[in-house]
Amino acid sequence: MGSITENSEQLRAKLAKLDADELEQLVRKHNALYWDEHAPEIDDPTFDKLVEALRRARPGAQVLSELGENKPATSPFGDVVHERPMLSLDKCYDDEALLKWATGIKGGFFMTPKIDGVACSVRYDAKGVLVQAATRGDGKVGDDVTANVRGIADVPGKLKGVHAALEVRGEVYLRRSRFVAKYQGDKANPRNLAAGALKTKDPRESAAYGLSFFAYDLLDGDGAGGGAKTEADKMARLARHGFPVLPFRHTDDQAALPAGIRAMVEECQQLDTDTDGVVVKADSVAEQERLGITAHHPRGAIAYKFQGESAQSTVRDIEWGVARSGALTPVAVIEPIFISGVTVTRVSLHNAGYARKLGIGPGATVEVVRRGGVIPHVERVLAKPDRPLSQPKKWPVVGGFTGVHLDGDFLFLDEPEQSREVVVDRVKHFADVIDAKGFGDKVLTQLFDAGMVRWPADLYRLDVTALAALDRMGERSAQNLVSVIEGKRQLTLPVLLEALGLERVGGTVADKLAATFHTLPALRKATVEQLADIDGIGPEIADAVVRGLKESRALVDALLEEVSIVAPVLPSDTSHPLYGKSVVFTGALAHMDRKSAQQRVQAVGGKTPSGVSAELDYLVIGDEGSPLFGGGERSSKHKSADKLIAKGAKLSIISETDFLKMLG
Repeated sequence: MGSITENSEQLRAKLAKLDADELEQLVRKHNALYWDEHAPEIDDPTFDKLVEALRRARPGAQVLSELGENKPATSPFGDVVHERPMLSLDKCYDDEALLKWATGIKGGFFMTPKIDGVACSVRYDAKGVLVQAATRGDGKVGDDVTANVRGIADVPGKLKGVHAALEVRGEVYLRRSRFVAKYQGDKANPRNLAAGALKTKDPRESAAYGLSFFAYDLLDGDGAGGGAKTEADKMARLARHGFPVLPFRHTDDQAALPAGIRAMVEECQQLDTDTDGVVVKADSVAEQERLGITAHHPRGAIAYKFQGESAQSTVRDIEWGVARSGALTPVAVIEPIFISGVTVTRVSLHNAGYARKLGIGPGATVEVVRRGGVIPHVERVLAKPDRPLSQPKKWPVVGGFTGVHLDGDFLFLDEPEQSREVVVDRVKHFADVIDAKGFGDKVLTQLFDAGMVRWPADLYRLDVTALAALDRMGERSAQNLVSVIEGKRQLTLPVLLEALGLERVGGTVADKLAATFHTLPALRKATVEQLADIDGIGPEIADAVVRGLKESRALVDALLEEVSIVAPVLPSDTSHPLYGKSVVFTGALAHMDRKSAQQRVQAVGGKTPSGVSAELDYLVIGDEGSPLFGGGERSSKHKSADKLIAKGAKLSIISETDFLKMLG
């Protein structure tokens, strides 16, 4: 048996010669290999072409209504009946077909990346407690995977502020970086591994894979849109509940859809997961209901699939770069090739171990594909290199060089704090998370070169006089930078944990750690086993947290000399005007930055969602730089709030001054 690429090429070459019986047999075979055995022998675009060929040759073929996962009668998992069918999406491959689908749809269009993962439904009861999770299955009945989904850090075990049962649908996937680091070469691809991990019988074993989740749909107990009027509103509500959501775009203009698809490709490239297209939906939930469904798919949504093209090229050189973690990453510089509408000249090789396994080097002939139509990937080496891969033995840093060492498949710098790239990236991440504006790449590079910054703690030691002496800085800019960082000497524990940049510790995980241990000393004493017992953490993240806190002890201790951690405030005054209320800010605030204002709201028991929705209580208009209540330009949030109020929403638009009075 050849590779997936070879098998796909061979099948496409003979597709036109196959009769209806042969086509139907092949569709059954490859559908089962993909969904039931998680061992595909051909790529997605080839399977789609096979299905289309069968539709033309035998439109009434029974297998066409059976596409998807075939649930065996002897499944070790219990059955879950979907109250509302989890249908697959219809597909298109070009702008003409997309625009034809969009004709007649009202209320605008919503676009988001199509994740190449495993569809999953997660149900919560009226108290917000996760009670059941299930795979799509055949669309009507899926497998009960509740125990394994509880081990996914991205899926909250309990939702706050929920007063009715609801269902969240999304995609379970394995991060590309995780797959490359641990499973590349041993497993076919991230999607197949995620499918297998989700069906593992032992929940702890399933959690150890480190699965992730993106939410893409919200339904209430009756199967409607969870009270949301639009898809964008659903995303805002899902994010407010703590779910990771995908980037999305909206357009009211049908003719702008092709340009929106191209722009969304750029968004796809920023994701740490494979994508295989863009999902386009009618943005209006009411319009989706009007359009209805077929036996196979909803009429109000379609998947614009990327074509999985491949091409051959010659490797010119192998370049190395350094990441925030201090890991060195190889990149293949290749002769330009045109794949799926994009010219590709550089392809990441992920890590030293993977590059060695490929046998790649300058002069090698390689086959390159754009995985999911987006990320360039070296599929295989077709002809040996002129010379073998050369790994760095040292790395340039300030004042000379530092050594490198191998840890598993990764090369790391011996002294990462002496590397400009590492320090600038680390400190910028810290500044971004604590919302210290002004510390961009250029400023931090200048501070590094001047010897002023090596650690995040060094930001708090900056001196106006020394800063003002730097080129193109000046006293006013220096004073602004010092004032900004001086206002960040009090950090909450979740913010500090996220700002450290530890592996696998983003905002959601940081919140869970802080809510469980409350103080940094308590968290530092925690064992892997204790952390793994936290709902949604699991062994892999627990191990990363323990290891990360140990490795960053000196960095954290230096920070604690400059900042104080604000003790978690457990709101007890339920009579506070903002207790249980949701508040969104727009415009520049005169008395505090936005991050601080959000923290003040949270400290008294309020919520700070990212966007405006009908459930919002207050939209605060900044006193500085924004016209208040009519006259001049209004922000998009202000306009959205006005529209919702006109439709009967009970939210209030208030000034920053009024907000401060309520805050007390």
